[in-house]
Amino acid sequence: MAKKLKPAENHLPELVDNAAEKMGELVSTVAEQEKQSVHELGKLVGRIETAALYETISQGVIASSYEKAMKSKAYKHLKNPKSETYFASAAEFCEEVLGVTARRAQQILANRNLIGQEAFEQAERIGLRQTDYKAIKALPAPEQELVRRAVEEAQSKDEVVDLIQELAARTASHKAQAEEARAELAAKEQLLADKNSRIDALASDLARASQRLANLPADQAWVELQREATGKAAEAAGLIAGSLRHALQTLHEAGEQMGRRDQVFMAGLLGQVEQEIHALREQFALPLAPAAGQPEWQQWADAQDAAEAAEAAAQAMDAAH
Repeated sequence: MAKKLKPAENHLPELVDNAAEKMGELVSTVAEQEKQSVHELGKLVGRIETAALYETISQGVIASSYEKAMKSKAYKHLKNPKSETYFASAAEFCEEVLGVTARRAQQILANRNLIGQEAFEQAERIGLRQTDYKAIKALPAPEQELVRRAVEEAQSKDEVVDLIQELAARTASHKAQAEEARAELAAKEQLLADKNSRIDALASDLARASQRLANLPADQAWVELQREATGKAAEAAGLIAGSLRHALQTLHEAGEQMGRRDQVFMAGLLGQVEQEIHALREQFALPLAPAAGQPEWQQWADAQDAAEAAEAAAQAMDAAH
């Protein structure tokens, strides 16, 4: 005989009842929290209304009231005393209850958060203004901390303002020095990059010249090397006689027009060129060139040109015969 199964117990009604009970508790809790927020905000509003009778609503009260109102949104459950309708927006609440615009309330709260509650209360007593808070905000964090401590101990507004101005000037000086250092570093890096670029270009030219000269007879290769060096010397001399001379002439004429004479600066520019030439002379143990007359390298170049011209003429005559 088959065993009869017992019917399953129906726990659904019990589960539904428990769920309903828990939901009711949750709703009650949420409602209680909301009620508490409204109650707390209402107390603050009462303090504000009382202070308004004496025209002494403190910024500390405005900051705390605005902060609570924004976090809880409880102002939506308070009625506007003028219209007897619930506040529709934070802006309306700020203007009607706090007596300031929402933007100003945000500023006041930001000021309090910037220096802390204790320092903010003292700042209110000594009369710091919004411009002072802006100056504090512009300072680095360590300097802001110095101001906060000074505010807590200050007996007058002037003490704090003097410190803010001193720290602002010091910060600006440090910032200018840092920017100058960055600019100098960038300039040095650019000079180094240009120098490396020139070195790479010279190395490439030297490699090509070496490859070309490797297939020439020794005497002819030597002449080619001298010709290359002569060209570089002429190029350097051209820069001195042209670009550098023009720059010095411009400085000289501008100095006369402006009533300035900076001979030391101009001499320093020439000194840099002379220093490079002196370094080359020492590196290769070169004697001093004649002070007057045509430079030796130019004499050599002219002689080479004359020799090549004579050789070309002789070849032309041989071809004619």
